[in-house]
Amino acid sequence: MTATIQPAEWLRHIDREYLSTYIRGGGTAIKFAVPMEDGLRADLFAGLAAIGNRAGYLAVNINAAETKVHMVDELFFRTAEQIPWTKLSRMAIAKIAAEAGYSWADNGDEPLYGRLAEENRLEPQLLLIEMKQAIWKKVFKQRNLSKDFRVAMTHLCIAELTGGPDGATAIQALTDWLTGRNRAVSAVKPFQIFRKINRATGRHFYESLANWVRFAGYPGMVILLDAQRVTLARNPRDNGLFYSKAAVMDSYEVLRQFIDAADRLNGCLLTVVPDIAFLEAETHGRGIGAYAALKFRVFDEVRDKRLVNPMASLARISASERGV
Repeated sequence: MTATIQPAEWLRHIDREYLSTYIRGGGTAIKFAVPMEDGLRADLFAGLAAIGNRAGYLAVNINAAETKVHMVDELFFRTAEQIPWTKLSRMAIAKIAAEAGYSWADNGDEPLYGRLAEENRLEPQLLLIEMKQAIWKKVFKQRNLSKDFRVAMTHLCIAELTGGPDGATAIQALTDWLTGRNRAVSAVKPFQIFRKINRATGRHFYESLANWVRFAGYPGMVILLDAQRVTLARNPRDNGLFYSKAAVMDSYEVLRQFIDAADRLNGCLLTVVPDIAFLEAETHGRGIGAYAALKFRVFDEVRDKRLVNPMASLARISASERGV
């Protein structure tokens, strides 16, 4: 019998050793939490979301039954749908304004730049010019953001600053593109963006998003991936996605790439919660044994029979802690 750890104890370690310190400092961790009983799945997600929200992180939920997790661009789109883009833009503008020595003014009906000008007793057009220049320097020239992403963030910030119908139109077009609601690159060509978000560029957008979230003022993101659906051997013929063996391998490759690129994904805790079938070591199955590149990075081939290492990449979660 393999030793397991109780959900509450594992969550305490995640909170204390990762969210409170390592992730907050810009680190990234990819964890695999395998519930040994189905009833624990909901508790794990609720617990992770709770400690993430309590610590000030952005919590993102992704379900493999609804999202094609073997495609990194689909993962980004589902994440982007849950990001408060307008709030992030406003937080970034507030940070840039403070660094420029301006007092902040968040209440009122007129455009943001007009409220800032009134609060700081400046001519509105002069303040608008100075803030646009500051946004250009602080956002567009951020080299830890991919080019298309930083162009989009620059225009989002300027649209939030200027307001009005034109600003609202720009925000709608850019957020539709970021979330995959409108994937036609023609919609964002007026903003000097000429490439689609696809499987080749999706990972760069994910890395840029992590950096942008931290720049705006959040400590990072807590990403919860329900991967139970991936290891289903038979199609249940319901409304959820079914993964072929090839799609399963692609899903494991996407996760492997996240692990290997963890040093470029700042301030993120990615927790994958698969089915118990994920632990199957047979090479012909649909578990981790079928994809050696992921297994060698995650699986604890040498482990104590009685004690659980809560810091390990792979944790077996059970309601009753047990060992041999």
